[in-house]
Amino acid sequence: MINKETNLSYLGPSGTYSEEAALIYTRNNELLLSPKKTIYDVLDYVENSDHNKGIVPIENSRVGTILETIDFLINSKNLYINKEVLLPIEACLITKNTISDLSKIKEIISKPEAINQCNLWIKQNLIKNIKLTEYPSTAEAVSDLKNLDNSVAAIANARSADINNCNIAVRGIQDYKNNITRFAIVSNYQNDRSGNDKTSIAFDFKVSDEAGLLFKALECFAKRNINLAKIESRPKGNEIGNYIFIIDFDGHVKDVVISEALDELSKITSLLKVLGSYPK
Repeated sequence: MINKETNLSYLGPSGTYSEEAALIYTRNNELLLSPKKTIYDVLDYVENSDHNKGIVPIENSRVGTILETIDFLINSKNLYINKEVLLPIEACLITKNTISDLSKIKEIISKPEAINQCNLWIKQNLIKNIKLTEYPSTAEAVSDLKNLDNSVAAIANARSADINNCNIAVRGIQDYKNNITRFAIVSNYQNDRSGNDKTSIAFDFKVSDEAGLLFKALECFAKRNINLAKIESRPKGNEIGNYIFIIDFDGHVKDVVISEALDELSKITSLLKVLGSYPK
């Protein structure tokens, strides 16, 4: 397939972790960055365009799968993961002006995921019962500091502080120092084989309460010596006890052995969605 993409949409504004990941990806790609307000907007834009890509967070090593992303991909008719970018996350406590006493901070503003990744640090270093306010993006929170008083601080990356001429009060406040976010590059076409691929799928079962169903699903891969890199489940949302399973495994959907495994799996599933095959 001839690549004609012109835009790479991402969760904006300028200064987000998504932009940071987008800049890494576009080092070797002639794509124009196009910021969007929400993850939904990024994915919806790509799904309804012919020659554009998007980059979205799909998993964090601390908080797990980004549900907004995975839910959209599962329900999408023509979006596929083409590549992944791994971004080490350094969270910074950012203030409008220089601050010497952290006890003067009464409120933290940021994206929910960013706050969750710093919960322990917040409890140990800031006042008890500090107000936590959610924002659509980390960069938007930093940008808004100029409209707020000095008792408010944001959690974001260092780049957003530089862009907005704000003060970095403390660096590296994430609870886990090896915190990494996995970003997915998505488009409305599937990749060809690279020779060293992995595939992501989502599925649920026709019958949810039959003994041994998960064993039967995993056996489709085990008996063909297909290595599973990840398996997780999440509620379908319709009732207690119904789950969607998400699996990453080695190989490309066009490989014969993978095609055979998915064909066998389809016989016990009501939903079987290939989210994409892409280079490791």
